[in-house]
Amino acid sequence: MGSNDISQVNAAYIASWKQLNPKLRDLETDGYFLKYLNEEIDIREIYMQDILNNSNLFYSLDSIEEQDLFNIIRIHVDAIKIKEEQLKNKMRRFQSYEY
Repeated sequence: MGSNDISQVNAAYIASWKQLNPKLRDLETDGYFLKYLNEEIDIREIYMQDILNNSNLFYSLDSIEEQDLFNIIRIHVDAIKIKEEQLKNKMRRFQSYEY
């Protein structure tokens, strides 16, 4: 799936969550970045639907506060970055053993 496809899917998820929960009115996205007040998260490398794997979050989307959802998404993005960095380091170590 190309980055344009991901951005469209992410934007659609945020739009549907905003329809479901009026408390999310200040969350804004172009599909590439999620904005809340003066903060911004780069969401180009995540699939927003993956956040719904957490059943507690899934069932609270209609009542969750904006700041809480924004923080959860930020943590999700940070966790993905950490995992990717760990994988790169592991692959680098693995490749050094091959030679």
